[in-house]
Amino acid sequence: MMDKIAIIGGGPTGIGVARELIEDGFAVDLYEAEADLGGVWNAEAPCGRAYASLHLISPKFNTQVPDFPMPEDYPPYPNHRQMLAYIRDYARAHGIYERARFNAAVERLEPVAGGWTLRSAAGHFETYRLVVVCNGLQRVPRLPDTSGLGTFAGTILHARDYKSAEQLKGQRVLVVGGGNSGCDIAVDAMRTAACVHHSTRRGYYYQPKFINGKPTPQWMMELGNKFATREETLAYIEEVFRFAGYDGADYGLPRPDYPLDAAHPVMNSLILYHIGHGDIVPKGDIASLDGNTVAFADGSSGEFDTILYATGYSRDFPFLDRDMLEWKGEIPDLFLHSTPRNHDNLLFMGFINAAGGLGDGLKTQGLFVRNYARALFARSAGLERFLAAKKTDRPDLGEGYFIDSYRHQWEADLWKLLSHMRRYRDMLAEGDPAPGHALTETLAR
Repeated sequence: MMDKIAIIGGGPTGIGVARELIEDGFAVDLYEAEADLGGVWNAEAPCGRAYASLHLISPKFNTQVPDFPMPEDYPPYPNHRQMLAYIRDYARAHGIYERARFNAAVERLEPVAGGWTLRSAAGHFETYRLVVVCNGLQRVPRLPDTSGLGTFAGTILHARDYKSAEQLKGQRVLVVGGGNSGCDIAVDAMRTAACVHHSTRRGYYYQPKFINGKPTPQWMMELGNKFATREETLAYIEEVFRFAGYDGADYGLPRPDYPLDAAHPVMNSLILYHIGHGDIVPKGDIASLDGNTVAFADGSSGEFDTILYATGYSRDFPFLDRDMLEWKGEIPDLFLHSTPRNHDNLLFMGFINAAGGLGDGLKTQGLFVRNYARALFARSAGLERFLAAKKTDRPDLGEGYFIDSYRHQWEADLWKLLSHMRRYRDMLAEGDPAPGHALTETLAR
């Protein structure tokens, strides 16, 4: 068995993990199903989830990797083409293209003593000491169960299928889903559709992209410890949003029954503006479907040509038998949302959400994998301590604070997540025979 590491997926997380491993001297093969890197930002590929007008919802300052800043001429919220160019520039700068195998979707992972055999659609068949799965959260569309509601005679789309407002030109459109994708698509579709209705199931907090001339996350961070308690800080932020015109209740929408930070933020400066102008009509849950007629829980109804579901995605690991993993409901039960408790040669990175930009999380995950690989290959004291800890520890990532929904099963408090990842990363480094250096000498023993 060669002392090599396989990475499955060439999106931002796979690229970030590859960078750290390559810099530490590990032999890496990155398997990408498409013809180029980029993941969800690779708009022209089947894996792409970008549409013509899409911009980031996280600002430039915390999306960029700290030691690889975005170009100075990028705006505070880059568009998807700029993001893709940045990701690929990052990959080129760190030697990742030379380690990538394109058009090579992984078809099968099988455990063998001390590692995994991997087979790809391009004919690769190799064995690896460690496999890092980075195939992303946005893979298989998740559609609501409408059985018992009737049948819709029009077109049914998922956010995955949306590429441009021209798709919906002249149509009566119902967008279902109150997250960032649902709000962004409703605003975009409004430009060409005959009408747009927006169905959401609860109250949401809508955050503007700018406050006081700064990206809102930056403004929030700069509040620091201005207030004595978390509750006081949240109350102040809500008050500022309300004065700025971003309280959904002022537009007739349900008031959230949870704290501001208990759900993934909806960053959209335009959804309430267009609701206030009648360009988007808010609705509650769907009660029934009958031909082109959709009835809602409030007793109203409307005629629609298209329903577009922005209702998220399901986890999908087609190369692994389901019973190879331990599950908690509909998602794998992973320590730190990354490490199977029943496998020591397999990691899952990029399968957690937190209210922050890509940069810090990308770096933190990459460094965690680097330390894990060092410890695994050396069978260090730190590895043995970590393998024992992952069986018993239940670190508080703040999950119990968030609302009860499918996507919030893997939502975490950013600062708690980063703190625990660093703590366990340091644990893995205990007894490292060659910290900060490739394990050439150790592996030769």
